[in-house]
Amino acid sequence: MFCGPHDEGDRAPTRRIDHAIRLALTRNLPLIVAGDAFNGEEVRLFQVRAQEAGVRVVLTAFDARRCTLSDAQATATRLRELGHDLDRVHLVTDWWHMTRSWVMMRGEVRTPVLIVPAPVFKGPLPCLRTLWNELRGAWHYLSGTYGQHTVVDPLRHAP
Repeated sequence: MFCGPHDEGDRAPTRRIDHAIRLALTRNLPLIVAGDAFNGEEVRLFQVRAQEAGVRVVLTAFDARRCTLSDAQATATRLRELGHDLDRVHLVTDWWHMTRSWVMMRGEVRTPVLIVPAPVFKGPLPCLRTLWNELRGAWHYLSGTYGQHTVVDPLRHAP
């Protein structure tokens, strides 16, 4: 489950973690909470939330670079550390963030593991700039130029 974004006001939105918790409980899956633009604060908060909800195994994957690519890389590293023969990983994030997240997870996991999208459909609708940035980010990753282009984040910067 990828953390973020802060698009519901001052507090961390819980739509992604709640969706991930339901999935983990329904299918008896371990949960890896990844990403966090707030120095790991949300990762810890969501880890506790999942544990209190009854998820048996809740792991974290945090990288201080704070981007989707670092989230995918930290998650891939965590999956390798587990050493299990995984056949699939359920990726939880917002529907509009899924393409870029999926592309990066697929590229970083680098094993024949099926990355299964488990999108979240509730929450605020993103603006067109966000949707465009998501598609550009996926394309830049696939073309090997991710991180080399300026991207304006409409949730953090004025247009």
